[in-house]
Amino acid sequence: MMKWCNIAGLVLVMALAVAFHGCSVIDEDLSDCGDELRLDYDMHLVTNLNIELETQLDPKDDATLFKNLRDYLSAIFVDFAHDVDISLYDVQGDSARLHHEKIIMDANQMFCTLYVPRRDYMHTAVANLEKNGVTVLESDDYCHKAVLRQSQGETIQPHKTGLFTARELINMIEEGNQIITVRLFMANCAAALVLDTSAASLKDLKVLSTGFASRFNVADSSYVFAANPQKILTDKIETGKSNQQCFCTVNFPSRLADDTSADTRTVIVTTQPFDSKQAKKALWQFLVYATLQDGTVVESALSVKIPLHAGEFKIIRGEVQPDGAVMCEDASVGISVTLNWKEGNEHEIPL
Repeated sequence: MMKWCNIAGLVLVMALAVAFHGCSVIDEDLSDCGDELRLDYDMHLVTNLNIELETQLDPKDDATLFKNLRDYLSAIFVDFAHDVDISLYDVQGDSARLHHEKIIMDANQMFCTLYVPRRDYMHTAVANLEKNGVTVLESDDYCHKAVLRQSQGETIQPHKTGLFTARELINMIEEGNQIITVRLFMANCAAALVLDTSAASLKDLKVLSTGFASRFNVADSSYVFAANPQKILTDKIETGKSNQQCFCTVNFPSRLADDTSADTRTVIVTTQPFDSKQAKKALWQFLVYATLQDGTVVESALSVKIPLHAGEFKIIRGEVQPDGAVMCEDASVGISVTLNWKEGNEHEIPL
């Protein structure tokens, strides 16, 4: 039975005992060969998943949605690594990669032995890339250029896996065994929009999200934000009710409430509850397109002023009115409505 962490917890200890065997580059004394350097990987899932589900959904009234959302998110807030991409980089020259391994785990524990010269390294690891479907690791021949990049295009699919990353400077000792712990933290997040459609007669309802980072720089754990953020499609989650619909998105995080940088922000690793500080303007959005029976499309832009952090899950609830507009009682959500929206209309999030 899978156990979920509410706020901060160790989801998995991946004991990847990595033994480095090789002759010292410090001198020609071959007696240094065979000494072991062990890397213990700890995958930390810092999430509020249980709290958000239990706070925003009624376990009895929303039982079907509760189960289906949890099942859907089990591939995102995951308790093991399917695949791990491991790199060791030069720290004395141009940060070129000196060693590279791709390991398929699909397990809680795995042991791997690498054979490399004894020297200092910058070590990076990225987990769960293979089945993500949207994000790829690029330009990773050099540490300072390595980036997790989403698919190109104005509109893309949501991520299909939870991504975890780590970087660690390894200062090799000249002789003897050495143990280093490398902690991997989640790099993406999720949000759901639950809509009550009791008052509306609709032909169709579609939801997108926007306002999130498009890239993640591995070398310094910073996110990059485009001037015109991509729109992320949502996956529809079965609610078990004819008058309720739910849409879920998985993507990189939004900006922070106090983020004043133009293009990037650095990851803030925390084991504490997520900061709910409200920004002065929108940080990310749900875009709802309600098609009425006469074919008219109504766009409702739900602009959220609370940041969505890496590892966080958030539920926004709203009601679709008879005219197709969405209303929301959450004070942190601003709403703008276009009653006769046409395909091709430009919409920019006011960052």
